[in-house]
Amino acid sequence: MAEATITERDLRPQTSGLGGLEKEVLFQHIRTGQSPVTIWAMADGEELEVPEHIVASAMQKKDAEGNWMFTMRKGEAPPYVGGTVLCFLHADSPERESGVLDKIGLAGKRCLKGNLASEHSKRIHAATRHHKEQEAHQDYLDREEKQEDRAERREQLAATLVLAGKATGQVKPVSCSVEGCDYEGTKRQLAGHRMGAHKSGDISE
Repeated sequence: MAEATITERDLRPQTSGLGGLEKEVLFQHIRTGQSPVTIWAMADGEELEVPEHIVASAMQKKDAEGNWMFTMRKGEAPPYVGGTVLCFLHADSPERESGVLDKIGLAGKRCLKGNLASEHSKRIHAATRHHKEQEAHQDYLDREEKQEDRAERREQLAATLVLAGKATGQVKPVSCSVEGCDYEGTKRQLAGHRMGAHKSGDISE
């Protein structure tokens, strides 16, 4: 099965000049689904076991520079040098100690991987071994970042009001009236925001 998947990837460039007939060539064979298959990361040589049904898609993944991300031939990958980076689901991971996993309902999930070579290896490991858990974790991080940005904007607004000689408690910020927009600012700031973000200078009192 390993050889079939490698052939699937390697034959694509060879059939690109068949004038459309390449669509008639079947590049897929039947897989059992969940049986583990060993692949290696081309970035650092880490050995990974992934479910059989995702091997074909993994073999087609490329990095930002257009290089293959995984191989099923160990000799094609660089020698793996283990490190000390922990999987985010490890019992001693920073994510677990910070309480993040409890907040997103992953406290019961555990991974023994504790010798990842780098943060890059950690991301690859999470994407291949803990795909759904990684999505939940990333969604949490994105929401936290948005809330931090919002808090920073409020702090900047408060500083602007103080510099203008107005007490924060006396002058309330004006919210953007466009549905789905959470921008707040002074009337002058809001006018500029509306002109730039919504192409309108009208302010709702």
